[in-house]
Amino acid sequence: MKKTFLKAFTAVIAVLALSLNVFAAGSIVGSIDMPNASSDRGKVTLSAVDLSKYSEELQQIIDRLNNARRGTTVKDAFGDALPSPIDLYGQNSIIKRGIDLGLYKFLSPVMDITFDSVTPTADDPVRVTFVANNMTDNIQVDILYYCPEHGWEVLQGEKISDNQVAAYFHAGSSVMALIYREKGATVGTSQVSPQTGARSTWPITVSAIFFVSFGIFALYKSKKA
Repeated sequence: MKKTFLKAFTAVIAVLALSLNVFAAGSIVGSIDMPNASSDRGKVTLSAVDLSKYSEELQQIIDRLNNARRGTTVKDAFGDALPSPIDLYGQNSIIKRGIDLGLYKFLSPVMDITFDSVTPTADDPVRVTFVANNMTDNIQVDILYYCPEHGWEVLQGEKISDNQVAAYFHAGSSVMALIYREKGATVGTSQVSPQTGARSTWPITVSAIFFVSFGIFALYKSKKA
């Protein structure tokens, strides 16, 4: 009887452990938070991507990025569709040319960003502030953006609070994602993994703790009997 119970108990724990691993390795869509946004002029909204608005080629790239496994670098998510070069933009101009997307990982899914009652331009950019509760102190958060004029680029983020980052957009509605790199990172090192989506895993964790505790109690009672 004890052996049968132990085998069943071990099987339950194994299934729970597998569930945790699979969940943690899920795609970036659904495993990390969708941030909120506001702008200094007009109105800006974030929403799930409406693929019908984009070319077939861009649709495929967006799908590829959003189907990437959580923890995948942005470079690896692009794969053979990686644009080159990728430039880093500040408020009014390029700060650095040819940055390494292998340093970055996703902090949000790829989303539609829509500007209303305002049209950002290079001469008159719009400052957008994002609320992302999965930020940590030791990462630099930037924005991966498909500029309608230049194609894929990265906008420099400015941290303004524990969970807010702002960036200047110099073109209109398109797709974007919050991405992050380790502060002070050098080429080939991207080790920071902020606890994105942690709230989504707690039910499974609680279940595992319950079953372990129940098993220990039942085993203790069986020994006394």
